[in-house]
Amino acid sequence: MGPSRLSGPQLAAFFKRNTRSPYRASVPIDVLAQLFVDEGNAENVRGDVAFAQSILETGWFSFPDGGFVRPEFNNFAGMGACGGCTVVTQPTAQLGVRAQIQHLRSYADPTSRARNLHFPLVDSFGNAHAYDTFSRKGWAPTWSQMGNGNWATDPTYAVKVLGIYNRMLISAGLPGQCPPDALGLGQPRFAYGCPNALRSPGRAIAGNPNGGYYVLNGDGQVYAFGGAPYYGSSVFPFEIARDIAVTPDGHGYVVLDGWGGVHKFGAAASLPLPSTYWPGWDIARGVAISADGHGLAVVDGFGGVHTSGSIAHLPLPSTYWRGWDIARRIQLSAADGVHTDSIYVLDGWGSVHQSGPAPRLRAAAYWPGWDIARGLVVRPRGGGYGVLDGWGVIHGTGNLPGKTFSGAARADRFRGVTLVGTVYEALRNDGFATL
Repeated sequence: MGPSRLSGPQLAAFFKRNTRSPYRASVPIDVLAQLFVDEGNAENVRGDVAFAQSILETGWFSFPDGGFVRPEFNNFAGMGACGGCTVVTQPTAQLGVRAQIQHLRSYADPTSRARNLHFPLVDSFGNAHAYDTFSRKGWAPTWSQMGNGNWATDPTYAVKVLGIYNRMLISAGLPGQCPPDALGLGQPRFAYGCPNALRSPGRAIAGNPNGGYYVLNGDGQVYAFGGAPYYGSSVFPFEIARDIAVTPDGHGYVVLDGWGGVHKFGAAASLPLPSTYWPGWDIARGVAISADGHGLAVVDGFGGVHTSGSIAHLPLPSTYWRGWDIARRIQLSAADGVHTDSIYVLDGWGSVHQSGPAPRLRAAAYWPGWDIARGLVVRPRGGGYGVLDGWGVIHGTGNLPGKTFSGAARADRFRGVTLVGTVYEALRNDGFATL
């Protein structure tokens, strides 16, 4: 229970950005999203999380053919949707949302009664007596206790709902952390920012030269912040996205998946691809775009560098450690007065391996035997670079200074770093970018 953290416009914006499924609800998505916030706040029920529940229940409000619930039922949470059950229907979308919120209140609050609801009881339980004596009243005061017979039989029901909710938080620029009620209650924690998750959303970050930056989630979703234009995403069914690189003009970007696939968006659509595709093998680690915008470089975990387009014939650094997944990032930079890019490859121990005409710089960091280097940023024209460690400290050399980021701690949490103008932005594994 509690007020929504997200507003109706934020919920609607998340929905529009993240699905191409046909929208078939009876009112526009902006109206429906605001109904969840208003109805939820009226009953002190988390309307934003209920919206995430409905995304799961309705297939992003597409109401797939063959299901128990049709769009005209105004039933957004599968109430009564089972073989032999009577599916709940409502005459309006508002009453459909209200019925869902009131049901959630009954699951969450053992003291809830028809007489203490903010709005009169919607006739979905049958009558006030049925609401007041509901057999599971108060059985699920937290979202982590949903499923396993509470609302749904699926034992992973709660983690699916909370996973969508955490993506909403990240989309709105908030820390992708589980709500307090999701922690420590014995449920498996989902992979979108929850502590001790099996996987995490924050994979890579890249600045746009015209301002703002992009955050790449492990599922391939790209989020644009600070005015950076959004050009699209390839959302994968599992955690396989690895890196993102922005075109020099800021009008596009590419996303690298772990199998070596390069997904192109905006102005990056014309970039030639290197020969990197290893289906079923998670070995690709980093991608970079050349300074002229006509070439690509991909580094695999063994340190192999694969190039295409205008940089296809560049000399490569001496980075190949066969059978050892230790390469972490790749960057390109053209030196002053030289149009040929230099290549920089970061290994997990913090060493930066360089080829090309850019000046050699003293090492920024080195931790032999400790795989803790996570990010690499190179100043345009090769004047300096910085190495980010997993604890949240960047180690600079040349004309790039060092820095300790907000949230730094003795834990391997940080995953990437970029320059937005002259300002560092670092990415944590909960998908939150920090200065």
